[in-house]
Amino acid sequence: MKQLVKQSQQYREHVPDIELLNAGVLYISKDLEIGILNDIASDLLGAPRGVMQHQNLRDLLGEDTEEYELIAHMVHSEAEYRDAVVKWEVGGIVRHVLVDTYLHQSSDGRVYGIYMVMKDMGNFALLDQTTQRVEKMATVGKLAAGIAHEIRNPLTTVKGFLQVLEQRLQNGVMSEEVQYVQMMMGEIERVNSLVAELLLLSRPHEMTWSTFAVADVIHDVCRAMEDAARQAGIQTSFHIDGEILLQADRKMIQQLLLHLIRNAIEAMEGGGSLHVEAREVQKCVEIKISDTGPGIPYYLFDRIFDAFYTTKEKGTGLGLAICQRIVTDHGGHIRVSSKGFGTIFTVSLPVRREASIHPLVHSNSKDQDSP
Repeated sequence: MKQLVKQSQQYREHVPDIELLNAGVLYISKDLEIGILNDIASDLLGAPRGVMQHQNLRDLLGEDTEEYELIAHMVHSEAEYRDAVVKWEVGGIVRHVLVDTYLHQSSDGRVYGIYMVMKDMGNFALLDQTTQRVEKMATVGKLAAGIAHEIRNPLTTVKGFLQVLEQRLQNGVMSEEVQYVQMMMGEIERVNSLVAELLLLSRPHEMTWSTFAVADVIHDVCRAMEDAARQAGIQTSFHIDGEILLQADRKMIQQLLLHLIRNAIEAMEGGGSLHVEAREVQKCVEIKISDTGPGIPYYLFDRIFDAFYTTKEKGTGLGLAICQRIVTDHGGHIRVSSKGFGTIFTVSLPVRREASIHPLVHSNSKDQDSP
């Protein structure tokens, strides 16, 4: 134990700012005595914070845990690991950590132990799901763009001839025929709206940035949906926490809220309550749309944002996919929660445009000689 303390002290002399590292650093001797060298390591091991903690690995983690077996194997194998992704569960908290190990050995090759550097990656499974969803949206986007252009060209031609035909029929006082033409024109407009949604989903929208009051946009959208809510026997309520300003594309935010509120109204076929609230939280605007409908099963949470997926008989399955696209283009995120009764959609958007920029720095471990 005294030798372990001395080795850890020598290590800290060479790395005086070890607490500034965004990673946990451990030292494990060949007899599995462990030295916790910074607070992040303490957190990852579920140990009380305190510099220079030393105890047996068995007492800290327990011999029957996968984490104990992993560390013991790394020590006994006397091999160095780089960028090993490991599922790490301590104290009921599941994480994924990126692990590097470095041998502590004498000049003649005798190994005394290993230094272990552990970088917390959070819930890697959630990150993987997000990546898959982005890739899926990109694939659907390419398909949607191709289909939309193929549909729009003949639609424009048909609409042009129908407009000419409508004018001639009106001049000939053929009212019944005019109604038929107008019905066809209406159906063409519906298809044209679908094409517009496909194009919005297929590529990033050219944003028109402006600063506006969130309350004004919410009230405009709710007024537009007022008749539909009243006919469905739905009571609406609002709560906006103070005067909140948002820098965004106003038309896109209107479309986002329109889709979410329409979804909430359609979910409550037998009447109910719709509540919209907005507040500012840590430089983000958070908007919640709550309904008292039947709710969404938890196993559908990952699917409802997929393009063309819908549970409605007449739905296209594009509404929520478009909502997610709009939110993503603004640098925000959208989530859904439901506990078997009622549904809450929560949209979080950066207050200002620059807050949506998150640079991602890639590092190559092969180009670095030390942690």
